[in-house]
Amino acid sequence: MKPRPTPPLSNPRPRIGRVAALLTLCLATLLAFGGHDSNAQGQIQVNAADPALAAQGTVNLNVRITGKGFKNGAKAKWLVTGTTDPGGVSVNSTTFVSSSELSANITVADTATVSNFDIQVQNSDGRGGKGTELFAVTPSGGSCGTDVTRLSIGVYKYLDATNTTTYNLQPDLTNADGSPVPYLSGKSKGQTIDGRIQISNCTYDLTLRLNFSNRFMVYKFPNGSPLGTSVNAIGFNIDRVGSVPISDGGTDFLNYCNTGADNYGGCGVDAEGYFVRRSYGSSLDLGGNSNYGLRFNYSPFDNVNVGLGDTAFVKIYHPNANTWIIRPEQVLPPAALSGTGATEGEWAAIIDRNFSPPTIVGYQKVNFRIVVSKF
Repeated sequence: MKPRPTPPLSNPRPRIGRVAALLTLCLATLLAFGGHDSNAQGQIQVNAADPALAAQGTVNLNVRITGKGFKNGAKAKWLVTGTTDPGGVSVNSTTFVSSSELSANITVADTATVSNFDIQVQNSDGRGGKGTELFAVTPSGGSCGTDVTRLSIGVYKYLDATNTTTYNLQPDLTNADGSPVPYLSGKSKGQTIDGRIQISNCTYDLTLRLNFSNRFMVYKFPNGSPLGTSVNAIGFNIDRVGSVPISDGGTDFLNYCNTGADNYGGCGVDAEGYFVRRSYGSSLDLGGNSNYGLRFNYSPFDNVNVGLGDTAFVKIYHPNANTWIIRPEQVLPPAALSGTGATEGEWAAIIDRNFSPPTIVGYQKVNFRIVVSKF
């Protein structure tokens, strides 16, 4: 009798294929429901640089970069604002300090572009982020004069129609008579506050940088805005005060204001002293970033955001050589608000700086008075 043939072994491949498919499905499910590194997916934010400027020819300057989402191996890069051009700023090294801080050692070439710079940070995993206009390169040499420092800054914010409610930098500190106590630039309780008339492009910008002081300004938007009714700010900048120091306070300054190619609205004298009409900007701090801004006007000379031309200028009164008083002008409502019942006031634009150029997301009346004194 012939032996019964041995039945063929079952083919294991279909079973292996089914197991592989099941494993793939499980892996996909884990990834979809949190089985991944949330930090790897986190957005990188680049918020501030300290110091925030350097002159052409600066070598081996250590710059503290703050933000969030940084990882070991992150690299920083300086770019002329709105471009991919490094503009003569070389990053020699980037040192990881923490997830919210890096230290970059930079060299600014003698021929570096005199401009504002963005700072871009990229982690080793390819994720990155960028902070806009966080740094400035200023001209080398003494032909432009020197920065005016040691300024006390008192910020008086008027929040009602009677102009009776005043505040200083927050957290607030007041004198016995209820008046705000100004803060001296430099060190305040061991925390840095930087108020200066700062040279940029051989013109003078009046700036306040609250940096890491834990102090801030509060803008109130009583009628509401896309950003809410109250927004913190960590400083301000007033563009192009003059090509001669405003602290001159005399004929040279007034002549410049009235004849300069970038004189915006010109200069003059009124009952409160000398004044110059200028643009004004302040970063708005939402959730630890400054991706929005408040802007009063721009001159076409700035070549950016010319759409803000129907908002107010600010006036800088200069009653004596050591005092400046800054107030927004009253103007008609911006054209975009035509027919809404809006009335004359201190109109500014709220801009979204996540886009280049920034986009206007709303308008707001912002009444304030800033008093600056030089010591």
